[in-house]
Amino acid sequence: MSEEKSVRQLERELKQARIKEGSEQRSNVTPSTTLKNKTDDAPSNIPDVMITPKRKNMRSENIPF
Repeated sequence: MSEEKSVRQLERELKQARIKEGSEQRSNVTPSTTLKNKTDDAPSNIPDVMITPKRKNMRSENIPF
């Protein structure tokens, strides 16, 4: 029969597995060396709608009637 593992031992194994998986993912990452020209997206970034400024509420003193 298999041995019962304690919770602490299972947590250690899980931590080691996460560290191993993270290091594998970091080693597979290749940085993108091509830079995107920002002027290509300029027309699509401009909205077609004019936004009016927010209306300011008039603040009055707290005077009872």
